[in-house]
Amino acid sequence: MEYILAADIGGTKLAVALFSMDGVMVSSTVKKSETEDGELLYRLFTNACDELCTEAGLERTAIKGISIGLPGIVDVDKGVAVFQNNLPWRDFPIKERLSELYSSADIKVDNDVYMAAWGEYKQRDFAEESLVYITLSTGISCCSIIGGQFVRGAGMAGEIGFGIVDDRMSSLETQVSGPAMQMKAKAAYANPEMSLHDVMDRYYANDDQAVFILSEAVRALAREVHHTLLLLDPHAIVLGGGVFNNHPRLVEAVKKELADYVQHPLFKGKERRIEPSLLKGDAGLWGAFFRFGTTRKDPVEQGNPIYYLTNEV
Repeated sequence: MEYILAADIGGTKLAVALFSMDGVMVSSTVKKSETEDGELLYRLFTNACDELCTEAGLERTAIKGISIGLPGIVDVDKGVAVFQNNLPWRDFPIKERLSELYSSADIKVDNDVYMAAWGEYKQRDFAEESLVYITLSTGISCCSIIGGQFVRGAGMAGEIGFGIVDDRMSSLETQVSGPAMQMKAKAAYANPEMSLHDVMDRYYANDDQAVFILSEAVRALAREVHHTLLLLDPHAIVLGGGVFNNHPRLVEAVKKELADYVQHPLFKGKERRIEPSLLKGDAGLWGAFFRFGTTRKDPVEQGNPIYYLTNEV
């Protein structure tokens, strides 16, 4: 039996899973990430990999593939972590370093949003279809896949968080990300301790200020999705990331708002192409696995739960 190690490394947590090549998640682990020391972060990751191998009774030579999702800029061809805003790696040669330990493994490194998008794409059994994955959590970004190929542009495709949303030159990220909505709530309620969780609780209770804050975000997101529909007309637009995964009501709110924008006969009803994430917080891990494998056994069949690694928002 051959095995794959899949990883989703972020500024908050580091998640690693061991998969058999036939699509079974054998085991997984989640560690608090390291944000100050690059070597400590690397050792944290390799120790987590070794931990899973030891638990499964495997030598490093049994690992035939390692697939890693990272935030920020990644040199996919060379396997270099070029720049991660919330990690202490700068031009870090992670593929080269891992090759010294796992000499039998093919190593793939990519942006974490691309990995999650690939997970959602393969989970839907897509092959020739087009899909856009939009993630909303600490930041906002997206990945487009057309005919089984990533749309990378010149290297920065999908950075929709930098999009301008008003005459004040405010960006989408400063208006609708989790921290942005939290900052608005702190100002609206004159409460520096207000969390996004508190805002969502008040939103569900139909508190006027919370409804206003979330409605602004929903409108901005719906307009971005509308632009995506007009530009690419994808078969599916998946809304994922911590905020959407933990608050599916927001997915429905964006879909409802979008319905008002697509009344033209050519586009009427296309709001139904908006879907929630199927893999939730594990999309990055499964996407990393799918870069090697092609099938996924049902978690009930595996006898294991899906491990949702969501942010607390």
